Amino acid sequence: MKRLSGILEHHSAALLVFGLVIAFGSTTPDTFATGSNFENIARQISLDAPMVFGQMVVLIAGGIDISVGSTMAMAASLAIGLQPFGTPVAVLGALGFGLGIGVLNGLLVTRGKIVAFVATLGTMSLVRGLLLTYTGQASLVGTDPGFTFWGDGQIGPVPVSFIVVLAVLAALYALLGHTRQGRNLYAIGGNSDAAFLGGVSVNKGLMLAFTISGFMAALSGVLVASRLNSASVQLGVDAPLMSISAALIGGASLFGGKGSIVAAFFGVLALGILNNGMNLLGVPTYTQIAVRALILIAIVVIDALATRLRRGELDNARIIE
Repeated sequence: MKRLSGILEHHSAALLVFGLVIAFGSTTPDTFATGSNFENIARQISLDAPMVFGQMVVLIAGGIDISVGSTMAMAASLAIGLQPFGTPVAVLGALGFGLGIGVLNGLLVTRGKIVAFVATLGTMSLVRGLLLTYTGQASLVGTDPGFTFWGDGQIGPVPVSFIVVLAVLAALYALLGHTRQGRNLYAIGGNSDAAFLGGVSVNKGLMLAFTISGFMAALSGVLVASRLNSASVQLGVDAPLMSISAALIGGASLFGGKGSIVAAFFGVLALGILNNGMNLLGVPTYTQIAVRALILIAIVVIDALATRLRRGELDNARIIE
């Protein structure tokens, strides 16, 4: 029973992806199970995946980042709006902005001692206000046709944006699984007091997590801008819900200390397949929103119950000893 529980806990996202492929492949075989549709899914999830990866890192460290959607939208607008100064300058400006927001979030949480939810909720509103001011509430259109290569181009049958995501996935996998800083993030999320007593710099770990999240959100913004060759103030409105849902599907916990980047990839892939399948079935947009919200609620409830059970088992073990 424990073995089955372990398989479900560590591979639930991959199993969900497999189940969704089987379900939609059998209900819409002529449209879902095609090379062009799989390419479309890969391209679509590539725009969200970096932001989900960043959210996963923050959740592992025991935090949460509500500002990812606004950061993504602002980065997209900068990547388009700064193109008259040269596309490299525009991209670096967009990524630098995301990095700065990540550092700001980290400082608010570590130095300001503000709860992560409240701190990032504040920066979300701040960045959204900057976005509306910068764009004048109007859409921006790109002037460099070559910029679209990163979001819309492909090498053979593989979208370039998907290759970028795989590179980012490999880098974060190495960081979390094979470096001391990565192990420290798990320790901080699992029990920050115990991590501190064990010699871990909790503030440095949290700063790293939020900085990565800000940068990853900006990278998603650059890829979205490249894909559309434009930017809109409507971008990223539902990104916090989506990124948290994908990370939780990937095994993260709102209580911290759990999750992996590979599982986060399967989490965003599961949501991408779900959205694609519902579109092919003609499910109304408002119904899709409700379905995604119900999935998030179910995951949070399951996570809370699982955490309570684990704590109960630990308490029983202590009593026996």
